[in-house]
Amino acid sequence: MFSHFKLPLHALFVLPLWFACALPANAQTAAPTMARALDAAWALSPAARAQTNRQAELDARQRAADSFLAAPPALTLRQRSDRANANQGFSETEAELSLPLRTPSIRSASVRQIAAERSDYASQQSSVKLKLAGELRELAASAALATLERDLAARQLTDAQTLLRDVQRRVQAGDSPRIDSLQASAAEKQAAQQLSQAQAALAAVQTQWHALTGLMTLAAPENLVSENTPGSLGTALPEHPAARAAQTRVNASRAQLAFAEADRSDPPELGLGITRERDRRGDAAQNTLQLALRIPFGGDNRNAPRLAAARAEIDTAQAEQAAVLRQVQADTTVAQAALLSARQAQLLATERAALSREAQALVAKSYRLGESDLPTRLRLERESFEAELALARAQGETQRAIARLNQSYGILP
Repeated sequence: MFSHFKLPLHALFVLPLWFACALPANAQTAAPTMARALDAAWALSPAARAQTNRQAELDARQRAADSFLAAPPALTLRQRSDRANANQGFSETEAELSLPLRTPSIRSASVRQIAAERSDYASQQSSVKLKLAGELRELAASAALATLERDLAARQLTDAQTLLRDVQRRVQAGDSPRIDSLQASAAEKQAAQQLSQAQAALAAVQTQWHALTGLMTLAAPENLVSENTPGSLGTALPEHPAARAAQTRVNASRAQLAFAEADRSDPPELGLGITRERDRRGDAAQNTLQLALRIPFGGDNRNAPRLAAARAEIDTAQAEQAAVLRQVQADTTVAQAALLSARQAQLLATERAALSREAQALVAKSYRLGESDLPTRLRLERESFEAELALARAQGETQRAIARLNQSYGILP
């Protein structure tokens, strides 16, 4: 048996537009998985957009670190003559090519530093992606709850409209007073208002989802990945993306200190030159080859600030690593306790909803037999709806607790 909605005239013009907007999200495309949604959101993220150029920067620095030259070569040209005084034809032309050299210790330290930074960048990207997954998980849980509330409100409106038609027939037959019709009509309007609010809440979540992922369709919330205990999780903490990012940051800081310790002075320079000289006008020019080596000396004025800054970076990175490990452990403990509490609350809400449905069904039957009045039936209808709404919210909170526990484990969808 089908129930019919009682809609105002203007809704006949609004509904086609509403269904046209809703179809792409519900009917025309299949619901994506959380993994696909994460890939779509990652493609739109600033971190992914900058990834290509960041990798190009690291590759360029790698090529520079592999080179024997510490800087581009420099060409020096000099010209001397006696035109300003004796003007006897003396001239000297000198050309020198300077090659800044990268010492073997600097080369190896540079290569290790670039490798550490490359590993650190990859870990940081994984950590950023995990944070993005957390946003998606929260939105998916909110969408699941909003969908449950929307469906429940729609069912309540259907029941309220069915009751209103039943009461109106009774009033027309003279079996019920007109005040029953007014009360049933008010209940139907309240149910319609609640459905409108639930649809608006779901539409808001859909808008946020589209802005984050570019997808029109919401993804279904994921299942619980694992039932790890805090003790067993402690052995897996280093595999958490945030923990790995903190460790690679420490490694990169140590590589930076090693480079600062190896780079004690400016790079030495090798000079290759040729001099063409003529003493007098008419004499044959003579060519001379020159070889020069410039060795700079380092000192505390140059090295002490760089070494102190590098050691400070290590201290900061190690302190941040300890804080991250504590936070990951705390987040997991809290998430496990929250999931346990949410499951208990859902169990109680399920029992309450079952009792409310049974009481509502008995009162509905007694009302049809004339053994109870309309206010009693409306009160039981309202209590049953509140119990169903509490159950829907408990289910939503359980799904949110599952998402947060998966997030605390550091596992991507």
